[in-house]
Amino acid sequence: MATASNKKAANKPAGDKSQGLKVVPKRAGFRRAGYSFPEGETVIPLADITGDQYDQLTSEPMLITVLVELPAVTA
Repeated sequence: MATASNKKAANKPAGDKSQGLKVVPKRAGFRRAGYSFPEGETVIPLADITGDQYDQLTSEPMLITVLVELPAVTA
């Protein structure tokens, strides 16, 4: 009999294109949600990921994630 996890996944914020998710792996080359994370930080615009990907990234203990404001794009 399968049991449901008690851990509740986070929900992707309904932000606009000015927000991103900064991801820092605890081990270089770690992969999750279709992304590979090199040493250092990677910023993914929220518009580029699905709600499921957001949940996978923010609930992964091998990743440190922080919501950030993206720099304004100038013409």
